[in-house]
Amino acid sequence: MTGRPRKRIYVFEQEAGFRDLLENSLAPQEASVSGFSQHLECIAEIAIRPCDLLIVDWDGCPAEGLNVIEQARRLTPWMSSLAIVEHAAVDKAIRAMRAGAQDCFDKPVPQDRLLTAVRTQLARVDFSARRRPRALTQMEVQILQLILAGRTSYEIADGLHRSKRTIDVHRKNIMRKLQATGLVDLIKRALGMGFANPQVPTGDKPGPEEDRPGPPAAEPA
Repeated sequence: MTGRPRKRIYVFEQEAGFRDLLENSLAPQEASVSGFSQHLECIAEIAIRPCDLLIVDWDGCPAEGLNVIEQARRLTPWMSSLAIVEHAAVDKAIRAMRAGAQDCFDKPVPQDRLLTAVRTQLARVDFSARRRPRALTQMEVQILQLILAGRTSYEIADGLHRSKRTIDVHRKNIMRKLQATGLVDLIKRALGMGFANPQVPTGDKPGPEEDRPGPPAAEPA
C-alpha cells in the first residue's frame, strides 16, 4: 500500500448509517469514508476531490439522490456508484442504473452483501489506468470566482495586479480543468460545483502561494 493513495468512498445520505457501517467494517488501509447530507456539498467535493466509489441512499434523500448520481457520472465518468432505494422500488432502481449506478440495493441491505459490493467496486479501481484529477490553484479558484461575479479579464487583471495575458492563460486552464466548452457552460458547471463566492477580494496582490494547489477539478481520463 506504500506510495499509493487510499481509495475514497463518499456516502450521500440523510442519516449516517451506511457511512458508520463502512467505517466500522472496512480496514483503515482499504479506504477512507466521508459522508454528506447536502446535495451541493457532495457534488462540490466530488468536483474538487473525486472519490473512487459513491454510495447514494436515494431512499433517504429522494429529491436529490438521482441528481447526485447523474452529476457525479458527468464529472468523473470512471467513478463507481451504488444506489440504495426503498424496498421493492423497482422504478427507482431502474432509473438509478440508467443514471450510472453500477449496482442497486433495496432496504434493508444485508451488511455482508453491501460490503462485498463495496470491495468488488474498489478492487476494480486501477490507479495506473487513469490520471488523477488536476488541481485548480488558489489563483485559478480566485479568478473563477471573479468570473462568476461578472468581471472581465481586464477587470480581473487590474484587480489582481496581473497582465491580461496572464489572466487569459489562467482562464484557459480553468476551462480545460472544468471541461467547459464556453463561458456559459463554465458558469453552469462552476455554480453546480459550488464554486460561487459573492465576496471575493480583488485588490490584494497575490503572494508567493498563488500557485499552491487548491481544490482539484475533474479532468478527463
